[in-house]
Amino acid sequence: MAAGNGIFKSTMGYSLVIFLSRIFGLFREILSAQILGGGLVMSAWSSAFLLPNLFRRILGEGALGTALIPLISHTLEQEGEVSARRKFSTILIWLAFLLAAITVAVSVPALLIEPHVSVARWKLMLLVTPVVMPYCIFICLIGVVTSLLNSLRCFVLPALASLLLNVCLIAALAWGMTGAFRGNPAGFLRVLAIAVLISGVLEMLVLWILLKRQRMIPEFSKKTLLNFGAIHEIWHLALPGLIGMSALQVSVLCDRTIAMSIDNNAAAALTYSDRLIYLPIGIFAVAFGTVSLSVMSRTAAAGRLKSMLMMMFDSMRQLLFLTVPLGVYMLFFGRNLLEFLFLRGAFDETALNASAYALFWYAFGIPAFAATKVTVSGFYSRKEMKTPVRVSIFCIVLNVILSLSLMTSMKQGGIALATTITAYLNNLILLGLLRRELGRMPLKSTARLFFQTAGISLIAGFAARFVYLECCGIAGFDLLPKRFLPWFCGSCVFGMIFVVLSLLLGIREVKQVLKTLRRKFSR
Repeated sequence: MAAGNGIFKSTMGYSLVIFLSRIFGLFREILSAQILGGGLVMSAWSSAFLLPNLFRRILGEGALGTALIPLISHTLEQEGEVSARRKFSTILIWLAFLLAAITVAVSVPALLIEPHVSVARWKLMLLVTPVVMPYCIFICLIGVVTSLLNSLRCFVLPALASLLLNVCLIAALAWGMTGAFRGNPAGFLRVLAIAVLISGVLEMLVLWILLKRQRMIPEFSKKTLLNFGAIHEIWHLALPGLIGMSALQVSVLCDRTIAMSIDNNAAAALTYSDRLIYLPIGIFAVAFGTVSLSVMSRTAAAGRLKSMLMMMFDSMRQLLFLTVPLGVYMLFFGRNLLEFLFLRGAFDETALNASAYALFWYAFGIPAFAATKVTVSGFYSRKEMKTPVRVSIFCIVLNVILSLSLMTSMKQGGIALATTITAYLNNLILLGLLRRELGRMPLKSTARLFFQTAGISLIAGFAARFVYLECCGIAGFDLLPKRFLPWFCGSCVFGMIFVVLSLLLGIREVKQVLKTLRRKFSR
């Protein structure tokens, strides 16, 4: 339990920084909704910006970054700092060459195809793609550098550096609010793309300073360039993950293409609902997954697999306790949240309805999306990359099939539901395989916690919804727009009932969360 508490404390500090980043990101999305709306302009921008982010998830913080953490952790443990820096330098140099080639390979076809496209949302997307695509180089290198810093137990400062993207985009959006680009959506999207590139340069400079502090500035020499042993080692570790992440991003691309083919609102609806769903996942799951992987990798390198397993399930239980009620809350109040945050300017009732519909089906999957970050750590920390990939590819194929099957009757809601179903299936298969490899695990107690938390959350949700509806009928509760006061009262009731019932049932995670929060706020 002591190891689990250590991860939890580190994670809470990291989560606070990520929370700040997500708040900036949420403010950015509020401005985007007001200026770009929920129709073809937002669909075009979100689809174009998706492309560099796909490669970030594959080559940056995705498979390559994930493989780098155990590689550097094991090298530091067994070979020392000099060897770790040399391996990192080789990987960074060759990755930069690869990213430059990818950027050209995506941008040139977009330039050639655009003049022959007549559908407005596709044409706008192709116009902005060559401008935003070079961000792929910066964000992937940033992801790899961040992974290295995480393996050195440096979590907070790299996370703070990620604020720069939101700061630059907020500045560009604020410029757009002046009306300087009225009637020129293509010009404004190009400005947003340039702001993205500036943020990449600034973030890379900050991380370079952190590398210097850690004595890990890359070596640029012929010897480093020709260090094919490091390339072979990272290739061996990352290849399965690259295949899996590539398949996953193909699935994401298929989902977005399917949504773009439905209507002007579907892709934007997925974007806005996705932002809200990944707000709690970004705050908690990414923090738990990042910290757990770093600590578990060092524990696995020392041969203490039982301790590693205890860390994993302590993290899993804490994560489920936080994300299950968040998922249930989204079921009851997701539309209110969308309305409060986005319903203004160019974001109209049509966009609200489309986004709320997708959000409802995504909400069921919040615990599964979050748990995956910890589940895969049980494999990655032992440098076992192939098993999660095989399972992932199976689930990805199933996801695409389900999305195509459900889109006709459910539109973007079908895409969200397919993603939710396959996320749960992915976790269950991985946990079953992990049990077969490592032996007995506390699966029953973890499942019991899941269903207990879900039951408590549903009771809290129905009570909160009742209070919300009652408050809507009380005179004076309509002083603030968008039924804010009834929603606020309902949200408070949800939180209080959930905490009280958790304490009455003796769920240990609630005491741990409250104790950590008291310690944070008492400082």
